[in-house]
Amino acid sequence: MFWNIRRFCSLNRIIGLSGLVISQFLAGQGYAQNLSTQAGKAASVNLVEAANDLSMQNAYARALFQLLRSNPGLLNDQQFYVNFVAYLISTKLEHNCQDAFANEFERRDFFTQSLQALPQLQQVIANKTIPDRFEISYQIITGEYDFTTGSLPFSSIRSIGERLDHSINSNQGRSCATQMLQGTSVATNTFPWDFRIVNEAGEFRSPGFPFENALQVNAGDARTLFEQFGRQLYSIVSYQVLAASDGTYRVQIIPTNAQLFGLSDNAVVRARTFAHPTLAQPSYLDVATKLEVKSEPLNLDAAVVLEQEGFRAVAKGTGKGRGTGVTVGGTYDVSGSAAVGATSFIMRIAAPQLNQQVPGLQNVPGSKRYLTLYGEIDFNNITASSAPVTGRAVVLQVDPNGRVSETNAYPFEGQFVATAPAEQAQAETPETSD
Repeated sequence: MFWNIRRFCSLNRIIGLSGLVISQFLAGQGYAQNLSTQAGKAASVNLVEAANDLSMQNAYARALFQLLRSNPGLLNDQQFYVNFVAYLISTKLEHNCQDAFANEFERRDFFTQSLQALPQLQQVIANKTIPDRFEISYQIITGEYDFTTGSLPFSSIRSIGERLDHSINSNQGRSCATQMLQGTSVATNTFPWDFRIVNEAGEFRSPGFPFENALQVNAGDARTLFEQFGRQLYSIVSYQVLAASDGTYRVQIIPTNAQLFGLSDNAVVRARTFAHPTLAQPSYLDVATKLEVKSEPLNLDAAVVLEQEGFRAVAKGTGKGRGTGVTVGGTYDVSGSAAVGATSFIMRIAAPQLNQQVPGLQNVPGSKRYLTLYGEIDFNNITASSAPVTGRAVVLQVDPNGRVSETNAYPFEGQFVATAPAEQAQAETPETSD
């Protein structure tokens, strides 16, 4: 950005005056100063890049940016601005916020100089594309099907990844700001670390999950679900932000679309579809392409090609085994199925390496193991040739008695890449036998 000389000098005067005020906010009670040349970790954080890197798929970041866009004058409040800068630092330092600054001087200088980034931060906020819809994945454990009533009860329903509760918050950001600003007169409790959730009726509670505590399923479908998928079903629910961040830190969220389905290593069955009577806008990711996924903790390095029909997709591909340093890892076949939403997907794959020793699972003879991936498109980094995906993966084990156990979640990363015409034709060619 190029400024003319008059505007530059004017801005310097503003920054100079503001810096004096910020210094007063950040001054410690006793002015104890530790003269040290050591640099804290905050010195490595580029605030503009940190703001640019924030994903608007994240509910808290989205609500905060909506608030700032609706109330642009908030950043002129220096208490607010210092907290905002602390939040941006927290997104890069993760759990090392206690090492953000080496001494009192460095902290004061950093926040004073941070005012120079204000015009660029305002531009980042103005340019962000903020989606008005987001999705949450759910895992549903069912009870026994009651053939006398046609009822399939739900034993438990829990969200995977993003959660909806009474609020959307940034506990990490709050903790970091408290550590970084301890001993100053900057009040961290005035910053919107929490946004209260308002449901469709405007009441302060999270929106009702679109499923009841039980589902009416006919006997034929119930048998199919139990035979193919056991007692574990899944759901992708789409929510719309109808009114957000009106200055009182409220976010109104309404469920619009949902699918309840079962996944196996080669099939996906829809149990039920839900749609809002007026706000429903069903849309699905186009995943009829190649997906490359990697997870170092799970020794996963696979590429699968998905064939999609509506929200359902079936995948076939190959994976590469980890070598020993002397030998080259072999390849193995991978099969799977996926259900997709507008921004996310749930995928289950079967692969031979899952039958080896997996931390957190006992080897029970006769058990089946699957890898379940909960992923979403990273819309901030899509290019013409690939669409990055990030998410979490768990290894699921179903023993011969139908008991379900699973590991903790492991991170995975990958990308959807364009499938070459030759690869697509080969994938669609049916196998023949002599």
